[in-house]
Amino acid sequence: MKTSIFSSLLLLLVAFSLTAQSADSSAVKPNIVLILVDDSGLMDFGAFGGEANTPNIDQLAGDGMMFTNFHSSPVCAPSRAMLVTGTDSHLAGVANLPEFLPTEYQNEPGYGGELNNRVQTVATRLKEVGYRTYATGKWHLGHNENTLPYYRGFDRTFILGGSGANNYEAKGYLPMKPVAHWYADGKETHLPDDFYSSKDYIEQTIAFHEAEDDKEAPFFSYISFQAIHAPLQAPKRFVEPYLEVYKEGWDVLRQKRFETAKELGIIPADAAMNGMFPQFKKWEELSEESKDAYITDMAVVAGMLEAMDFYIGQYINYLKEKGRFENTIFVVTSDNGPDGADYKGNPILKKWQKKFGYHTDKDRMYESMYYGSIGPEFAHALASPFSFFKYYTGEGGIRTPLILSGNNIPKGQKTNTFCFVTDVVPTILELAGMEPVSNKTYAPITGNSLMPHIKDSSVPVYREDEGVGLEAANSSAYFLGDYKIVKNNIPLGDNKWYMYNLKVDPGETKDISGAYPEKFQAMKEAYDAYAKTVGAIEMEEGYSAESVVAKKSAVTILKNNAIYIVGVLLLIVGAIVYLVRSRKTSN
Repeated sequence: MKTSIFSSLLLLLVAFSLTAQSADSSAVKPNIVLILVDDSGLMDFGAFGGEANTPNIDQLAGDGMMFTNFHSSPVCAPSRAMLVTGTDSHLAGVANLPEFLPTEYQNEPGYGGELNNRVQTVATRLKEVGYRTYATGKWHLGHNENTLPYYRGFDRTFILGGSGANNYEAKGYLPMKPVAHWYADGKETHLPDDFYSSKDYIEQTIAFHEAEDDKEAPFFSYISFQAIHAPLQAPKRFVEPYLEVYKEGWDVLRQKRFETAKELGIIPADAAMNGMFPQFKKWEELSEESKDAYITDMAVVAGMLEAMDFYIGQYINYLKEKGRFENTIFVVTSDNGPDGADYKGNPILKKWQKKFGYHTDKDRMYESMYYGSIGPEFAHALASPFSFFKYYTGEGGIRTPLILSGNNIPKGQKTNTFCFVTDVVPTILELAGMEPVSNKTYAPITGNSLMPHIKDSSVPVYREDEGVGLEAANSSAYFLGDYKIVKNNIPLGDNKWYMYNLKVDPGETKDISGAYPEKFQAMKEAYDAYAKTVGAIEMEEGYSAESVVAKKSAVTILKNNAIYIVGVLLLIVGAIVYLVRSRKTSN
């Protein structure tokens, strides 16, 4: 009898132990915070050599790993699709920005401009193992009952549906997007009276935590800031420290960042850098008024970054107060390089901005309708030490910062191994103890986990024979080991293929396609195979993202002002008829 009782007690203890171990296993899953910055180049954060004061991001970088050879798409929506699915953007349904896509391509497979049902988000996967999932900020992957994040795995959401917006109120930023739409838990919502994008995205995330029933469950927070997308806007206290920082102009800034990149080991000490594009404005030829406008908007860029960092700090402090910071892993990155769109010089945009109520008055720069933008020259300087910027697959358009920080991530490490935006999801899944999707229901995850490299820096993320293809907005690239072939679209590119060794020439200053003709040809064939596999389409001759946006903007303005245009035409016709009749009568 005693033996039987003892055996029963032993079995109960074993069962209890197994249950406790299972519960502990669930409890130790790391919380994960994915922070996405908009249009930020590799060197914008302080830790990467930038001018902005970003102490909280810098602390995360110091307590974790900095990746200086991380790549994204050259435009935002494709990057976002890959960031949340781990799958090539064409397979995910977001091969290009809807705003950049000619109408005739919108029904082509992969070009719908919103997440399709061939992919799952990382949030959907994490929910399988008990994660609570939140999304705040810019989504830009569709805004219907199939594509909003609330219907794609996120438990709580507060998001901007479109590509950009005013940072203070529900107003758009382009003629084709005069109204901005925000959504809360899948339903369109209004903004609070004191809204500022960076502040409210953090406050909403904290509110989701506070409303959570199971406060011990692991969580995944996706926070996608509008900083530093146009229109550039930031509160006064964050901008004022930078009003004199950029007064020497874009050539000096570009050179300073180039030298800083060498000092930090981001590029080799003997690396070269291309000059500014010859068609760009010359700083010394600008009027003092024009210089002042550019200097002011660059100050807003830095202030917008500092404001974002400040509110990130509030979130970090909240997690510390709740005892959840120590088990949280932070992933910080950007969707593409600096935005070089000419919002100042485009006459269609300028007229629309004025009519819509936007202004560029420095004396009112802290108001909600200030429209800050930096132009292609300063964008190229921010992209230093690389060439090109957003919209192009030159390194300046696609090499962006990546920080991983938290438990099981080495501290104070910097790595220059090549990696890609699709690598983030498999990394997060591995951190959560999960495997990438392997069934045929969904498109494959095309990225590799960063964890083998994080655990052993001698292990690359991609093997020497494992290439990575990229295409968006008719610019393309293919990476293989240290080598890259690249084709940049017009107007700054010429749609021709070039080849570079990024290890020694990250500035893409010396085309080596002639020196390695067999490798060059093999890489072009590998890109063609990639393009065929994912369904990448070559746009018609003469295509450029700028021309499509200008055309769509003009059409929108014409439609919205049709009654006035018809009225003016009728007045003109009437005046002509009157003059003709008057002359006949006088004769």
